[in-house]
Amino acid sequence: MYILGLNCHLHNASVSLVKDGQLIAAAEEERFSRIKYDGNFPVQSLNFCLEKEKISLKEIQHIGFYWRPWLGIPRRIFIGLRYLPHTLSFLGHHQIPRGTVRIWKSHLAIASVLKNLGYRNKFYFIPHHLAHAASTFLVSPFEEAAILSVDLAGEIHSTYFGKGEGNQISELSTIKYPHSLGILYAAITQYLGFQPNADEYQVMGLASYGKPRYYDKFKQIVILLPHGGFKLDLDYFIHHWGRDRWYSKKFEELFGPAYVKGEDILKQRFVDIAASCQKILEESIFHILRHLYKKTKCENLTMAGGVALNSAMNGKILENTPFKRLYIQPASFDAGTSLGCALYIYNVLLNRNRSFQMEHAYWGPEFTSSQCQTALQSSGLSFRCEENIIGESAGFLSQGKIIGWFQGRMEWGPRALGNRSILADPRKKEMKDVLNKRVKFRASFRPFAPAVLEENANEYFEMKTDISPFMLLVYRVKPSKMTMIPAVVHIDGTARVQTVNRQTNPLFWELLKEFQKITGVPVLLNTSFNLKGEPIVCTPEDAILSFKRSNMDYLVLGNFIAWKK
Repeated sequence: MYILGLNCHLHNASVSLVKDGQLIAAAEEERFSRIKYDGNFPVQSLNFCLEKEKISLKEIQHIGFYWRPWLGIPRRIFIGLRYLPHTLSFLGHHQIPRGTVRIWKSHLAIASVLKNLGYRNKFYFIPHHLAHAASTFLVSPFEEAAILSVDLAGEIHSTYFGKGEGNQISELSTIKYPHSLGILYAAITQYLGFQPNADEYQVMGLASYGKPRYYDKFKQIVILLPHGGFKLDLDYFIHHWGRDRWYSKKFEELFGPAYVKGEDILKQRFVDIAASCQKILEESIFHILRHLYKKTKCENLTMAGGVALNSAMNGKILENTPFKRLYIQPASFDAGTSLGCALYIYNVLLNRNRSFQMEHAYWGPEFTSSQCQTALQSSGLSFRCEENIIGESAGFLSQGKIIGWFQGRMEWGPRALGNRSILADPRKKEMKDVLNKRVKFRASFRPFAPAVLEENANEYFEMKTDISPFMLLVYRVKPSKMTMIPAVVHIDGTARVQTVNRQTNPLFWELLKEFQKITGVPVLLNTSFNLKGEPIVCTPEDAILSFKRSNMDYLVLGNFIAWKK
């Protein structure tokens, strides 16, 4: 039985293919189109998933879409009438189209689009937060778990409290839009000059440079309620008016003028606002989770939604709530809802037992040695085939060289986890600035993450979990190790850790092991293989183009090593 999950028309469009309850393939459209955060109908992702299994769309028995368009209509009409005439903006064209009539119509028409492509079998509109919840609980290692989904908003809700047992998911309560922690963080992202609903991770990185001096002001905006709820003081926001700007004039009166292009983003006021926003987000989530624990009496927690990508917050959950175990799948943002749709149909609607657990993120395309060689032959690069690719690469890294590392199947989700990565020596303090300036061409404050052998992780980091395979948890670096790996230590003494398992990625594990043999350090600096403003590379040709446009020293493409003439 083949089931397809589909997400599109807002951002992070994606497709996931499930066969008899097992994930076969999953990918985001941006990796093929090369348009970052691409939300268009995912034609290329769909083709990849079908070609992976050598089937046609007609052979799919069920398709699920990540949105139930009519579900939010009464709520949106109520908001529209309440805030007239401001909300007439929703009828226009916007840079940020969320909630507009155009998006609603495109969601409603998705079944017709599939019919035009030849699909005639069963189709389901899955509620947005239910798709999020399914995407994390149904692939987790837990038979029973509390579920929290938090993002900007679905059809009606911004926050979903649930519980999973076996192959069933139960809704416990929700918080309705326009009250949203995702909106709060997105509005601050926009206020600081970044792209909302896209660059929130930059604000998280910026927060480590500041102090939460504006925390008391944020407490005026975010009001925590009994029984685990919260609300926003909507006088400080205009996202629900349908405007491209989400914060109000009153917000600027409270915090001062918004960032203007050309200003120093590391100005004390800006970094302190970022730190204060991060603190109020964390405290709000901990407040929610303590209540969720009381309702479920379950020590296992699964999370999804865009807010679940906040790794700085995630690393503090187990020490600030009663939960003992935490699971977040690697594409917890909207791209992951395609996975949730497919598995919700199989496990819940069709009542099939769970048989799949997501232990790794390698679900995208892979390329043969012949395809890599063909791409290199027409690239203009010098290259050679290398039998000892691990030994050569580890040697280069130990000498301070920067490597573009392209192996196996592309990762699912926003993190490069050792298959589409740029790698470097974490022992060299200057490596962070070199990579930001010469290779990634991005802001100097942006940190880099460590990939560490799973068996050595607790020697270097103050881990609250046994593993962190998806680079979604920030932990403190042990004081005795900070000077050994300075390039991957944030300014606040933390690091976003990726633990590497020998079974799930043997080649990357072997590279780390060889680097450890040479240097005594089982850690590499690992960042995504892309340049500023680009999606992570997908094909050998993408990797070659990024390599040629940056100052990496070597490109390791399968079993080939390439360099510039």
